[in-house]
Amino acid sequence: MGEILQSLEEICQAHKVSLYYEEGNSYGKEGIGLQEIQKRCQILLSLGGDGTLISTFHKIPSLPILGINAGHLGFLTSVSLESMSAFLPCLFEGKYQIYTHSILSVYLDGRKIACALNEVLISKKIFPSLIEISAKIQGKQLNHYRCDGLIVATPTGSTAYNISAGGSVVYPYCKNILLTPLAPHSLTQRPMIVGSEMVLEFDVGQDSQIIIDGQKVFHFPKGSRLEICDEGEVAQLVYPNDWDYFALLREKFNWGD
Repeated sequence: MGEILQSLEEICQAHKVSLYYEEGNSYGKEGIGLQEIQKRCQILLSLGGDGTLISTFHKIPSLPILGINAGHLGFLTSVSLESMSAFLPCLFEGKYQIYTHSILSVYLDGRKIACALNEVLISKKIFPSLIEISAKIQGKQLNHYRCDGLIVATPTGSTAYNISAGGSVVYPYCKNILLTPLAPHSLTQRPMIVGSEMVLEFDVGQDSQIIIDGQKVFHFPKGSRLEICDEGEVAQLVYPNDWDYFALLREKFNWGD
């Protein structure tokens, strides 16, 4: 990692671009606080995998993020370590594109607790038991799930936990919300995709938990109401001009091999 950071610093210095590290970073670099980063920076660099990029989004959701893939799968990170040196000069010259990814607003008993870039997971707390989840859409009863949990995902998150649970791959710039039950007790409980204009409400039959993007965990007690909706907020991700989502799918899933 030291060589990567040195290369990054040299490229920035050569193009007279200021580079700041987050305070308390794991690289041993002197850093500044998140508020200062938000004031001074135009673009955030996330060096790691998709989890690192999502963590970066949750810290400063207002700035565009360039994901440099030093992790494994890398659906959200758009630049590999090998292509970093070639792309950064293009970035500094404005030769890039920003795609906006829809996010979900999450309310618990009327109070906004988080936004989700990938998914909201309604999960049981006691491992051997099922969870009962009552779901409404637009105020009308939709379903009563008996399962290990329920994933409510964005199109961006369709290739994350959702796909592992048997959900559909959805083009990330569609306007949809995905509902995918985990190990449902009934075979008739299938994944479902609805429009992003829909407001979803949930309550649970026993104390449960809400996990946002695998990053934040909230207690979801019986008798509380969870509301999930798309309020038009977005995450901004930076990509090279020649980036191709479908080529990414072919590469990651080995389609055509």
